[in-house]
Amino acid sequence: MLDPWIIEEILKREQEQRREDERGHAELPMVPYREDDRPRVTPPREESERGVMIIDI
Repeated sequence: MLDPWIIEEILKREQEQRREDERGHAELPMVPYREDDRPRVTPPREESERGVMIIDI
């Protein structure tokens, strides 16, 4: 024989499962990931001027 608190826990879980099933849900169409869908990252151009400017006041 099961303890009363175990029986209550089982009944509670069954009720929660029943509520979830009744509520229903919408499934979204999922597109499989493809390597070609990844955004392309272009490396920075070497000709751009970069550096540090120090201004003494």
